[in-house]
Parts: sequence; structure tokens; C-alpha cells
Amino acid sequence: MTSEITLEDFKRYYPYAPTALAIKECVRLNALRGLDCPGPILDVGCGDGLFATLAFGGREVWGIDIDGNEGRRAQASQAYSHVILADVTQARLPEAFFGSCVANCSLEHVPDIDAAGRTILRALKPGGIFYTFVPAREWADSLLTAQALRKLGLGSLADTVTETINSVFKHRHLEDAAGWARIFENAGFEVTRVDPIGTTASTMAFEAFLVPSLAGRLNKALTGKWTLIPGMRQFGAVPVYALVKALLAMNPAQTPTAEFLLVARRPTS
Repeated sequence: MTSEITLEDFKRYYPYAPTALAIKECVRLNALRGLDCPGPILDVGCGDGLFATLAFGGREVWGIDIDGNEGRRAQASQAYSHVILADVTQARLPEAFFGSCVANCSLEHVPDIDAAGRTILRALKPGGIFYTFVPAREWADSLLTAQALRKLGLGSLADTVTETINSVFKHRHLEDAAGWARIFENAGFEVTRVDPIGTTASTMAFEAFLVPSLAGRLNKALTGKWTLIPGMRQFGAVPVYALVKALLAMNPAQTPTAEFLLVARRPTS
């Protein structure tokens, strides 16, 4: 089994998130682990603060989100020293203040991504580090449904499925590695690398749990939380992880195809 989803991360994430989301976020936590994140840290598209709690617990982190409901949940999470409710393309952030910035699959949803990049650049100290998780252009083609349709010769229907999925997830920008690098270079960053993460295997495991996880989305809309009674749900983490592990083992496709982790810096001069 690939180490992109560890039991330790899954046990921490699963009580608070639907299985499909937990799979994706564990992949990102694993990719971020060990990377240098000097403070203060800016979390762009912070959501409810769960990712920051697990990734940066105890650090000085500022969160920004355009969604007022998510911003209030972020404040309640106590993951952040400051929460800013604003559009990142127009936000007035302290200039040259942050040592690093993380955007966890948020910038692909921003219509004016160039303006978002310039805002983040100004907020970072010279030499400050920028990490962003962004989807690969053809990530949805790694889904089992799309692959099965293509094998049946139904390429047009497969294209419709992938386009619908990207529409549901509100992906306004989908690029290959060179395209993502170009976007942030145009904003003024020095892009140091664009690493593919998220194997076809974990993408298919995500797909397998996607429909059951829709209950979590409904719960989020009604209560503001992905799950209820996380204290009880934690007892299911190990058996559900075993099922995820079995699904991953069934698929030998270990090539990262789903997302990129782009690493960049604000120039020092």
C-alpha cells in the first residue's frame, strides 16, 4: 500500500470528515509533512480550520475565507490567531508579513486567480514560501467511471462525466504542471517545483466513497459540520482505514495523477 495515506493521519481526520474527503486530505497532509513552513502562516481558503489544526497545531496561523459561515467556524475552531472574511483577490492583508502561505485546493475556484496570486505575493515576506495544492488538468480521467466508459468505447460520455464532475467541484482552473507554474510566475513568484501527488489508486478510493460521503455534504449544509458525534465516529476509523487500504491494494496504479503541490517563493529583490 502506498504511504500517501497513513493510519495516523486517517485516525485524526476521519472523525471530522466524510471518508472521501478524509482520503484526499490525508494525501495532502502527507505531502506537506516535513516541509518548511516558517511563521506566521497564511491559510488561503481556510474553511472550517480542520486542516490547519492537523497540519499546523500550535503555530501562529492566519486564515482567510470568502464564505462567512466557514469563517465563523474557523474562528470557533481556535486554529487561527486571526480569521479574515474577505475575497483573496481584494483583501487588504499585512504586506511582507507572512513567512509562508498554504492554499489547500482553494485557488482553482477563484475566478481571478492572477489577482489572488498577487495578493498572496504582497503578503509574503521577501523569500517567503508559498505552497498550493491544485488539481491536475485530467484528474477526473483517473476515476474508475471515466476509465470504464473509455474502455467501452464511450469516450464522449466519459468526457461528459468528467466535465460534470469538474463543474460540481467548481473547478474554474485546470492546468498541467507547466500551466500552473506559468500562472504563479506571472503573478511574480519564483516557482521552484511542481510535484505531482495523489495516485490513481487513491483517486479511485476517493470515488468509491464519494456517494456515501454525500451525506456529509448534506450534514455540512444543515449543521455546519461534516459529521456528527466525532467521538463515536473515531471508533470506525481503523476498520474504515482497513477498507481503504484494501481498495488501494487492489489497484497497482501508483503514479501520481490527481493533483500538484506547487512550491514557490517571493523573490528577495
